[in-house]
Amino acid sequence: MIISIFASIWAQNLWDELILKNEIKLLEKEYWKDTKFIVFSYDYKNPFYKKSNIEYREYFPVWIKNPRNIFKNIYNFFIFIISVIKSDLIVIWWGWIIYDNEKQITKNPLNQWIFRTNIFRFFRKKIEFFAVWINIKNKDNYNKVKKIFKNAFKITTRDKYSYDLLKELNIESKIVKDPVFSDVEGENKNSFLVKKVKSYDFSYKDLEDIDLEWKKIALALRKGYLSDKEDKFNSQFEEWKINELINYIIKNGGEVILLPHSFHKKDELANDYKFLSKFLRITEKIRIINSMDEVYTKYIYREMDLVLAMRLHSIILSQVYNIPFIGISYSTKTDEVLGQIDKIRD
Repeated sequence: MIISIFASIWAQNLWDELILKNEIKLLEKEYWKDTKFIVFSYDYKNPFYKKSNIEYREYFPVWIKNPRNIFKNIYNFFIFIISVIKSDLIVIWWGWIIYDNEKQITKNPLNQWIFRTNIFRFFRKKIEFFAVWINIKNKDNYNKVKKIFKNAFKITTRDKYSYDLLKELNIESKIVKDPVFSDVEGENKNSFLVKKVKSYDFSYKDLEDIDLEWKKIALALRKGYLSDKEDKFNSQFEEWKINELINYIIKNGGEVILLPHSFHKKDELANDYKFLSKFLRITEKIRIINSMDEVYTKYIYREMDLVLAMRLHSIILSQVYNIPFIGISYSTKTDEVLGQIDKIRD
């Protein structure tokens, strides 16, 4: 069997890579281990997850308005068509590819997905939407969403917001857990959520009842969400809040680990490494992790005592690897996952 996966793993983001890894694990269980996977990506030369039954190929189109890419796009178009024809199943995963408004430089991709899904249907291919998260702010785009999901073989979503949006459009789906919960075999029966707080309310005061002495405190934060506005003043306020937080941790005997989940090459808003690097100081009490592999290792070997988790998959990885964490929610998707984990605690 051949499954083509249309993913979003070009951004050097640990979230994306672990979704792909766990999606393939789940698909292998559902079908069989001899399944061959063709994974489309914008960064097909540097895959995080490597396996003998996975081939990586470049998306069509790639920056189509740039004349330099004309021959590359012609080649990629034919590879795309041949791969679709050969495939027994087309899987589209992760909802960030189905959105119309996000704090990123990338423009909304709905028209591209209408084009791709029309090609899949032209060749009569089964289309599965796997654990998608949909973020549509403008109701004028609802018709485009309907065209993307038209006649899908199977649709699962990762959150109630996406489920409800599709239901409003008379599209049936089912809510499933985020695939990264499968990073460890078996279900975790305990909650490691210390407390949850809205991002714009979070401050060092949320640590006042926690013993920080000799503890390694990881900061998995992303830019633009510690205040609820987007002007220059609030950007400065956000940095002030983080500096205040770091000073408090060090003053109380803790060690700070800056834990970037995204190393995006082009989008400064999405690049946690560049953002968190601003808070480095000449002291042994604060350091930054320099690669996705090393960040992942920190979770696997539980090399932190507490994670201040804003990134969605920082929340999930802390939970599945039994690391106490404070959940800092900045969106519906983080609210819902924290709600699932909170139920375990109750």
